[in-house]
Amino acid sequence: MQRKQDQLQGLSDRFHAGQMALQPEQRVLDDMESGMLVAASLPKRPAGWKTLLNLPSFRIVAGLVIGLGLLLLVARYVNVSIAVGIVRSHLTTPQGIIYALLSSLAFLAAFSIRGVRWKLFLNQVGKVSTLKAIQLFLVGVFLNFLLPIRGGEVAKSLMLKRISNIPVSQSLPTVAIDKALDLVPALFIMAIVPLFGINMDIKIWVVLGMVGLLLLCLIGFVGVAAWKRLAAIGLLQKITGVLPKRVGSKIEGFAINFVDALLAGASRPKVFIPAVLLTIVAVFFDGLFALLAFWTVGVPVSLELAIFGYTLFNMFYILPTPPGQVGSNEVFGLLVFSGLLRLDPHGVTAMFLFSHPWAALLQTIVGVGCLSTLGLTIASAMKMQSDNEKENNHA
Repeated sequence: MQRKQDQLQGLSDRFHAGQMALQPEQRVLDDMESGMLVAASLPKRPAGWKTLLNLPSFRIVAGLVIGLGLLLLVARYVNVSIAVGIVRSHLTTPQGIIYALLSSLAFLAAFSIRGVRWKLFLNQVGKVSTLKAIQLFLVGVFLNFLLPIRGGEVAKSLMLKRISNIPVSQSLPTVAIDKALDLVPALFIMAIVPLFGINMDIKIWVVLGMVGLLLLCLIGFVGVAAWKRLAAIGLLQKITGVLPKRVGSKIEGFAINFVDALLAGASRPKVFIPAVLLTIVAVFFDGLFALLAFWTVGVPVSLELAIFGYTLFNMFYILPTPPGQVGSNEVFGLLVFSGLLRLDPHGVTAMFLFSHPWAALLQTIVGVGCLSTLGLTIASAMKMQSDNEKENNHA
């Protein structure tokens, strides 16, 4: 009996010894498991290049580099010194100065009318004075000019929340409706441009054919969306599915927001019809600004051509532009007025060499003045925009 007890005791001792030998390995496994759990609970850091791309300073520098590249492209196409000479010879005359001053009035009137139009939609979500709506709109235009991305639209809603306590979720749809109305006349004007009597070559007919097809597709999509929205979205997803995912998602989002904005506006005809009329008046003043800017540098153009060309030129603002629109204005202006409408490239370049800095000066003076009147600064407005971008990135 004693011998069996000794054997059992020996087995027990060897078992406990084996357990003790396994404990360090088990502790290692436990430590590894806990470490993996801790690592999984920590927020993932974005990749280094993504962090760099999200820095506002990097975007500004990258945008300026792209803008300078566009200016070099312009310099290879036209003799910039000749264009500068045209500006200098006409802007120093009394007639040139008068045209320049009148162009500034037309420029500010076009955006102020759009501010009144935005007020029509804002009336549905809160009480905002007409003057304040115009000021916020002009600040948004200034920020769109200043920032490397079109951030002025969201900034309007953020500033409106701060000064009038209107939630962004309520005011942002009004911004979408307002911007949608700016695209409709551009498509319509290009569709009826043959009635303007403009001499058109094969390039313009190709562009008009593409725009006409786009207009028909857009009208069809709006009609289907008004009838069966889900079916329209499904059809759009099939069409954009052949594109790269990132590009297709952006086109899909733009089209859906555009159509939703139009349908929401059209559902209130008492607001939508006056808004359309104000859009027509704003487009007229856009063309008047372009007309007077051309006359300032001694380039004779008709009002019809100025309206058509500048409306087409404004469509390029759908795309992101460099800070201050450096280079992009000149390139897009040459594409439209020289490439399509066959105006002298030196005269077109002279017009934008005058109108670009002149419009920048006007936007800066008026934008900073409106910010001051609203009790804001450039820094605070840009900080609100930056904070909004951070919230979107975390979301």
